[in-house]
Amino acid sequence: MKSVSDIQQSNADLQNVRIVHDVPEIVYICWFGSVISKNRLAALNSLVNNLRVPYILLTDTNVHTFVKPEHPLHEAWSYLSGNHKSDYLRAYLLHHYGGAYHDIKYRNQPWDGQWEDFADTNVWIKGRREQCAMHIGYNVDQPNETRFVQAHYKELATMCWCICRSNTPYTKRLLDYIEGKLSFHILKLRESPSTCQTGYYANRPFDKVPSNGYPLRWLELMGEKFHSLMFEYKAHIAFGLPDADMRSYK
Repeated sequence: MKSVSDIQQSNADLQNVRIVHDVPEIVYICWFGSVISKNRLAALNSLVNNLRVPYILLTDTNVHTFVKPEHPLHEAWSYLSGNHKSDYLRAYLLHHYGGAYHDIKYRNQPWDGQWEDFADTNVWIKGRREQCAMHIGYNVDQPNETRFVQAHYKELATMCWCICRSNTPYTKRLLDYIEGKLSFHILKLRESPSTCQTGYYANRPFDKVPSNGYPLRWLELMGEKFHSLMFEYKAHIAFGLPDADMRSYK
């Protein structure tokens, strides 16, 4: 079984990746942490061994290689938990470069050939159809305006793995939203930066956070916006991306 560093050293790069219908055939995987559990490492190995398409493993050691000079990472980057770094970077890469993102989960079905849907220029997002209303996040600060989308879960794609065309209104608005949240919380992030390599409040994602603690809810950067925004652009979604193996990876 390969280590995180072995996987990172053996991965692809954006300079030589194949472009399929204007979308890079590449999968971004993120790991921001110093220690990885045996089970999560096994899931990572399963993922990279079974994708059958090139991938890039993003970590603290190489992330700045992929930052656009004209769009530097938000100043809050260094204060974020590993979970929120991954959420932010996912939106950043999918908007500026396009390609795919995949959470670290076990995989036994490959992704080769999955980029062909982008021959239709109306397709901006490809994913696996969401399977449960409770998997749809909503903005805790605006529940009346955003929670309705849970009833439309079958029309939406899971946020755990997807392929996106770059520079679409969807990816731009998602990235703008995330960076706006970071600007809103920057003072508290400076006061209470993350000291956790994974994330905070996972077991109570919709509760208010402590007034003197890390200020971002578990889903605040990505999960509270991903689906409600996607609902606005559901005409641009293609489905059929193979499911992951959902055994426990933690």
